[in-house]
Amino acid sequence: MGRLITYGSEYQTNLPVSGGGSALVKGALLRKGATPATMNGHLRLATGSTMDDVLALLQEAHATADDTDVAGTIFKTHPCDLVTPFRVVRLQYGVAAADLITATEAVSTTTITLTALENDIDAGFIYVVSGTGAGQVNYLTASAAGSATLKAAFTTNLDITSRIIKILPRFHTLMALSADGTKLTSQSGAGTGRGIILDTFLVRNGNEVSLNPVTDSALTGLNDLSSLRFEADVVIADTLIYQLA
Repeated sequence: MGRLITYGSEYQTNLPVSGGGSALVKGALLRKGATPATMNGHLRLATGSTMDDVLALLQEAHATADDTDVAGTIFKTHPCDLVTPFRVVRLQYGVAAADLITATEAVSTTTITLTALENDIDAGFIYVVSGTGAGQVNYLTASAAGSATLKAAFTTNLDITSRIIKILPRFHTLMALSADGTKLTSQSGAGTGRGIILDTFLVRNGNEVSLNPVTDSALTGLNDLSSLRFEADVVIADTLIYQLA
């Protein structure tokens, strides 16, 4: 079930950042990147007239060598002040049968093909809940409508019995809720609910960590744990009080 999350008194949290090859100074405004293939999963500098989609104010200098990348080879977070006060809801990813994606063909390489898979989920993750290859996590370095590129091939190949959840990349803005309204669902296509994924979490036997593409891109054996869940911090964009036009 979802629960409200309280951030710091100044709405500060740690977020992944890239300067796109340039250093960033403390106090820079940061925004969601405009190009999913190279800018998903981290924040970019807002400059000139690019004032749309601003999310945070950088609270320490960022070096070029620390640029977070979509390839999942560098993941560096910095303290950031969120520019607009809002409530954050932490939602678990549903693992009921209705919330899972079915593998539509065997997966033995770094390409996974899923019928009607949404585009622009570069920097997301997938987790195999059940069937062949259960218990494996993989990171998506690229995506297109109907397919995605994995950071590495699965240790155990998948087949059509494999059932998967789609863990959306940070700052993704389309999602959907489960039938009981308590969890995020993982249908292949893009959701129509509007929100923002602020962070994603892996909770193993009660130990919670923020998902990291460098260290968590090829995990195995998670189905053998006594408890496991994946969660996301979500800001719901379209609410009854603050409605989208």
